[in-house]
Amino acid sequence: MSGLTRIAVLFAGALCLLSLPGVARATAPEFFVVGEVYCEVCRINFINKLSEPMPGAKVKLECKGEEAGNVTYTQEGETNEAGQYRLKVEGDHADEECGITLVKSSRSDCDEIPDEGWASKPFSIITLTKNNGFHGNTRNANPLGFTKKKANAECTELFKELEINPAQEP
Repeated sequence: MSGLTRIAVLFAGALCLLSLPGVARATAPEFFVVGEVYCEVCRINFINKLSEPMPGAKVKLECKGEEAGNVTYTQEGETNEAGQYRLKVEGDHADEECGITLVKSSRSDCDEIPDEGWASKPFSIITLTKNNGFHGNTRNANPLGFTKKKANAECTELFKELEINPAQEP
């Protein structure tokens, strides 16, 4: 067999392999970002035993490149009846900063986005790459919460139990 014939046979074989489903094809990684949204009824900006799951709330996943304002990927989702969401993300975003933010509350009595102290502009950072030591394709976001305009009456007991005084400035 001549050199040209061997090359032709090898090329034809490679084409056959590439035409088989799932063989010799690199597929983009796929991730699932899961998390929850709640109504923080005590206005202390962390999830607690009085916090309520928020069905129908909207969240946004956004990935940004190194340059300021360089949004490379975005996707919105909505929470289910348990206040949980699941977003399917395709592709590796190793060189990007990705995170979940609150978009819209489903409750008119609990629709404030915290903007004070450590809870300023709530953002849950997500790592969306296979090159980081995480196994599996599920990424868990930290819970995010909207706050009520006024704390519920039963929060007073919670404050005593947690030994906090929400009226004090840090």
